[in-house]
Amino acid sequence: MRLGRVRVTGSALKAAFVLWLIVVGLADAFAQQPSARIMAIRFGTEGSATRVVIESDTALSPQTFVPASGRGQVVIEFPRLRWFLDGRASEAGAGAGGGLVQSYHYAHTATSSRVVFELSGPARLTRAFSLPGRGRGQAYRIVLDLDAAASQAPAGASPADAGLASRVPGQAARKPLIVIDPGHGGRDPGALSAGGIREKDVTLAAAQQLRETLLETGRYDVALTRTGDVFMELEARVTKARNLGADLFIAIHADAGARPDTRGASVYTLSPDGEKRVDNASRQHDWILDVEVDSSRPDEVNQILRDLVQRETKNQSSRFAELLTEELSRSGWPTLENTHRRKSLYVLLSPDTPAALLEMGFLTSPEDVAALTSSTRRAQLITTVSMAIDRYFGSQTLVMAGR
Repeated sequence: MRLGRVRVTGSALKAAFVLWLIVVGLADAFAQQPSARIMAIRFGTEGSATRVVIESDTALSPQTFVPASGRGQVVIEFPRLRWFLDGRASEAGAGAGGGLVQSYHYAHTATSSRVVFELSGPARLTRAFSLPGRGRGQAYRIVLDLDAAASQAPAGASPADAGLASRVPGQAARKPLIVIDPGHGGRDPGALSAGGIREKDVTLAAAQQLRETLLETGRYDVALTRTGDVFMELEARVTKARNLGADLFIAIHADAGARPDTRGASVYTLSPDGEKRVDNASRQHDWILDVEVDSSRPDEVNQILRDLVQRETKNQSSRFAELLTEELSRSGWPTLENTHRRKSLYVLLSPDTPAALLEMGFLTSPEDVAALTSSTRRAQLITTVSMAIDRYFGSQTLVMAGR
């Protein structure tokens, strides 16, 4: 449809101009009223790393910087907003920190709102990014990752050099990182044999032996979730593997049964029921996927990418489990029927780390106990696991991701 020209009289033009001034004035007045709210500031720690999560009810684009005084601080500055921490509105306040953050305080300036994190020691901001809510009614998040271990490189860099951006992968080839999780520990002994052999001791010995075997090949980097007789929550084991950037997570356990003649190894990956728990665990513990970091993409696209990552993680977990099952059968190590099984186990919930749990045998079986407590006989099992790992990574090329 073609529109003709409309003739505007001088009086009408003046009236329209006055109306425009009124509308602009009202718009400015409304714009000056802050509508966004900061609802929570949370901290999580793992080793030398600390994660700060700031929750808001709308998307925000803050600035991150360090004061010219050079004090141990990280400052986040927002457009004017409302502080609504702990369910209470306030103009200013303070709170205790966690990990590398000793404390924080927040207030308004003439044109902005600001939160200042007081650091307990040298630290570097390794990542900083914004994330949308995971669903209707879910909070938006600003995530800051601080690391004391990374504070010295590059020399002279300020804690805020990372800005508000995601990690950019490099191109250097690297060794796969395998995280081994010895089950139980500390006040949790796990299964017990008739002679008092504790699962937590057997799993630690096997994990240490597997680590040494893998390191001797020169093909892998290896870490243990625990190196001594200490208690660890299940979520801490998964979080540690993710924070380290594990390419494969292997939980080591020993089983128990009602009959002493039941023996043999089995391998577990996540069941369909367990898959339903992944999103809830991710929200609860801020297990953020790299594909979620790009807030410029529509939420629907990020969700599709997240689903693809989780599907590929599931496929790779099953692939490793099948390879390990084949190697166990080939080696002659005793196994249960239907060796590869699926179960809703917490240590298998990571959405982006291929994971499997190995039950090495039964502590209620005298034959399995004899094999698992003998370093020489256990070496057969360790070699089998190592060969499965070699096959799993044999067709893969990993790229340095700066993790």
